[in-house]
Amino acid sequence: MDLVPVAQIGKPRGVRGEVWLDRYRRGFPRDLEGQQIWLSGAGGIAGAQVEGFFEYAKGCVLKLKGIDRVESARPLCGKELLMRRESLPEQGPDEFDAEEVIGFRVLDRRRGEIGRVAAVQEGPAYWLFVVRSGDTEVEIPAVKGLGVVLDEADAAISVDLPDGYPGLTGAGDAD
Repeated sequence: MDLVPVAQIGKPRGVRGEVWLDRYRRGFPRDLEGQQIWLSGAGGIAGAQVEGFFEYAKGCVLKLKGIDRVESARPLCGKELLMRRESLPEQGPDEFDAEEVIGFRVLDRRRGEIGRVAAVQEGPAYWLFVVRSGDTEVEIPAVKGLGVVLDEADAAISVDLPDGYPGLTGAGDAD
């Protein structure tokens, strides 16, 4: 069984055993009610059944069967929610999971390889690639304006960064 981490459980919400979810992926299933999921923590992996799930402007809320009070929801905080890979919706061409691109080469069209993705951070409007090369670290927003193109087959991300981009030199950049 191929389990994929899809979210982390946050703090309890209200007094009925509901918890906040911090999703790792945008393509998140909406019809979770009744589905089997798994929780991963220090004690290993344990199965659970979803009683309810909804999303609104403040975030995602999860309710598990058998968790009916805030006291029983507190031990869930910090655990990862895992799902079967085949139960996840397909992602569109502009969507990706953060863990998929860790280690991808980052290629600038004029400078060549500038490093590898060390981390991906989700911001309010876009993802941010943290690219490392030796001791140098550069942050690159995943926006079309910088020519960001993901090539999963070659495990690479192409970019077209302007001259003078912070942290980079070469191809016309001022030293």
